[in-house]
Amino acid sequence: MAEWYQCFACHQVYPLLSDESKQMAQERKCSTCGGSNGQILSQERFNEGFEAGAIYNIDPITGKPAKKKKR
Repeated sequence: MAEWYQCFACHQVYPLLSDESKQMAQERKCSTCGGSNGQILSQERFNEGFEAGAIYNIDPITGKPAKKKKR
């Protein structure tokens, strides 16, 4: 399963896909902002945070949390 990196400085959460990004995360450096304050999340922990609303998608047009689409 995929692991995720959560940066506390820029509040970004992104998947760790390549070996380079995993190494960078283990060194506790964010690839987005270069901050050194963050944590590695397991897929289960990411899912829990997403369902609880602690981790959410941002709509790039409005800059606010994205609304769920009706199906």
